[in-house]
Amino acid sequence: MITKAAQITILVKNLEEAKEFYTEKLGFSVCADQMFSLDWRYVTVAPQNDNATVFELAVAETPEQQKLIGNQSAGQILVMFQSDNIEGDFMRMREKGVIFHGTPTTVPGGKGVGFEDLYGNQFDLYQPD
Repeated sequence: MITKAAQITILVKNLEEAKEFYTEKLGFSVCADQMFSLDWRYVTVAPQNDNATVFELAVAETPEQQKLIGNQSAGQILVMFQSDNIEGDFMRMREKGVIFHGTPTTVPGGKGVGFEDLYGNQFDLYQPD
């Protein structure tokens, strides 16, 4: 039986700039940053170190992968992140330069607002009632 989602891969142009965005602008923690070989650096981030799901930041290497940077979900929301203080997270992230698509508003079951990462991947920030 499947018990949880362990990892989601996000294709990036540059590991250092992506790692900086997710840690400095979103406030994520680095869960792993290891060299497995000369051409494979494994970097994962998550909202907190003890998250069940981590996000692998993987450099897009093939032309097909490069075309997907910033549009892995075909313009749809890639991931919805839950917050316990959406207004505070919104203000903090916006001050750090994160691009939001509006302000937190009432949505079914709580409050939400869309935002994007440094490459244009679409995310939602959501706080349940």
